[in-house]
Amino acid sequence: MKRVIVGKVLLTVILAGGSMLSFLLDWSPNHLLNPEWHGHARFHGALLLFLLAGVSATGIWLVWRRSLEPQVGIKVAALISLSFWTPLFYITSILPGSTAWAGPVESIPHIAGQVLYPNLVVAAGFIALTVLGYWFASAAER
Repeated sequence: MKRVIVGKVLLTVILAGGSMLSFLLDWSPNHLLNPEWHGHARFHGALLLFLLAGVSATGIWLVWRRSLEPQVGIKVAALISLSFWTPLFYITSILPGSTAWAGPVESIPHIAGQVLYPNLVVAAGFIALTVLGYWFASAAER
């Protein structure tokens, strides 16, 4: 039972932390407050942040509510997290002209000669922690 609590706490931290971190990083001069962004793009960016906050709060509630099927809430919480973080890896493939880098092209970070987008590193971390949290929280099923 202790593993289930650890998993629930981890999923809660991921959902709440991901939402708060997204607001902190995106409500900034290089994203939503960037005067070069079209006003409607800023509108949609802000809309996404508030949607993320709402569905994350719903996921947290589902994880901790009393239920005859507690695993449903755990699965939904994990799916909410994964549905937000995994598209960071394929959006640029399906939306022409999009990029994972918010800064000038000449300042794209490289490590050992390879492009390394910090937001994709963060996304990979959130995905790994989501899987770990789900694994712990699903201990009762195994």
